[in-house]
Amino acid sequence: MRKKLRDNKGITVAALILIILFLILIAFLVYEIVYVDVLGIMGTRNTVQADTVVGGSGTRPTNTENTQSTENTELAGNSLYQNMEYTDISGLYNDGNTQTSSVDRYYYNQLDEYGKIIYDSFDTNKENMKSGTYTIDFNTQFSDLLNLPNGESTLNQAFQSAWNAYTYDNMDVFYIDVEKLTLTTRSIENLSIHSVEISNGSNSSYLKDTFQNQDVLEGKLNLLEAMKTEINRQLEGLTNYEKVREVHNWLIDNIEYDVNLEAEEPYSISGALTEGKAVCEGYARCFKYIMDELEIPCVLVSGTGTNSNGETESHAWNYVQLDGIWYAIDVTWDDPIIVGNGTVSEDTYYRHFLKGQTTFFETHQPDGYLSENSIMFTFPTLSVEDYE
Repeated sequence: MRKKLRDNKGITVAALILIILFLILIAFLVYEIVYVDVLGIMGTRNTVQADTVVGGSGTRPTNTENTQSTENTELAGNSLYQNMEYTDISGLYNDGNTQTSSVDRYYYNQLDEYGKIIYDSFDTNKENMKSGTYTIDFNTQFSDLLNLPNGESTLNQAFQSAWNAYTYDNMDVFYIDVEKLTLTTRSIENLSIHSVEISNGSNSSYLKDTFQNQDVLEGKLNLLEAMKTEINRQLEGLTNYEKVREVHNWLIDNIEYDVNLEAEEPYSISGALTEGKAVCEGYARCFKYIMDELEIPCVLVSGTGTNSNGETESHAWNYVQLDGIWYAIDVTWDDPIIVGNGTVSEDTYYRHFLKGQTTFFETHQPDGYLSENSIMFTFPTLSVEDYE
């Protein structure tokens, strides 16, 4: 009888140990599921903010010895500002579709697999990001990368490069302050589990101060879309060359170079089209924005420009493709600041219009290093000779 009691006591202790081990296992699984996967609470945390993209120039164009051209174009001039019809475009930014044109996604195509994942997340969440607080959650998608020796630096470069490519491909994303956009990596110590997200971090929002009001942002986007649509309508029936020429001329006649940076958005299509003032990056972005609507291949290019005085400055311009061949256009430098009265000759008006390498590279030097911690991007190969 006593032996049987001892045997039962041994069984009870063993069962108790098994129960305790089972409860420990359950507690660990709850921690993994609730705290790691659901709440994202990890052992270590690393944040990285994107750098400002190089290319926007606040300096004045260099051909100040010329006077403003008075030549008219076939477009309806300032009437676009006066008779703009409101167009509701609220449904255009969250349809889940991404652009497929190789030129529309020219910079996207140069990213590595990690950069493309991040770029696609920007594109898919374009509408969501207009809130300024939306978090893009990659969960553990980059865990394998982050377990590699240089994984963290590779991811940081992919993040910066993806943002550079996204803003060079998409002219209508001008309302996000890149310095407020944060990449956060969380990981459990001693475990190969990593969670990654892009958010506003410690900032109240990653929107620019100008666009904290959602109604203001939506109104600006609506106006820009309506202007682009109207320009497209007015150019119907023209050849691609004629469309390029008319847009070049219309921008010159309707945008003033913002010498003193008086516009709220001098570096974007917002300043160029809705305020009528911009610096070189604003001109170039506006030109691509309209070319994209016209389905004429065009890319934004940045680098340096050297004026007639031998002074070199950060600069931005465009490459546009006609008949399968790439040519350079610098709308900014074809729009001289007014000095005195008078007009300029047609040669001056088109001094930087559809140029090839031989002519254009005398004063322009492209640079594919768009910002710190980014990959080096390449640009289309220009024709050797000017367009004829």
